[in-house]
Amino acid sequence: MSIAVVILAAGEAKRFGSAKLVVPIDGVPLVRRAAVAALAAMTKVIVVTGAHRELVEACIADLAVECVFNADWAQGLGGSIACGIAALPATCEAAIIALADQALVGTAEFAALIAGHRRAPERIIAAQYSDVAGPPSLFPRRFFGALSLLDGEHGARQVLQRHDRDIDVVPMPCAALDIDTAEDYTALQEH
Repeated sequence: MSIAVVILAAGEAKRFGSAKLVVPIDGVPLVRRAAVAALAAMTKVIVVTGAHRELVEACIADLAVECVFNADWAQGLGGSIACGIAALPATCEAAIIALADQALVGTAEFAALIAGHRRAPERIIAAQYSDVAGPPSLFPRRFFGALSLLDGEHGARQVLQRHDRDIDVVPMPCAALDIDTAEDYTALQEH
């Protein structure tokens, strides 16, 4: 079974005020935490970089991940997803779209999505938190076309909404926390 993880790490982090994906959580940069967790669950991991390309890539240079640069990162999350999907090997049967700033999502959460896929290989498997289905989410190949057409600031949510009858959810309360602001980071550090 060929499943890849596409980690989105291209944003400017305007609300954070600096390159948030390189800030440490327990001594490990956010983007590295996401990549290490994905690698423990998968063999193929693609990290889509953009605004802070050099800093982000330096944090994961020694890991067996493929970095893909989204030159149009300023256009938003949708384009980064499309960029990651375009980089998938032809043998890939499903892909997990993950956000590098979901600091508490780890290997167990990726494994839960993969287990859901094994039970229902034609269905989208999405994390459920705060009464929504969202990232990280696993998409079977039949949804790659829709994902590759994304652009702008909207991510995969529009694909999830359009195909809401094709979704199985995995309870994942830890995915509700993402680091968008310096206050989010401080709160996580204090937690």
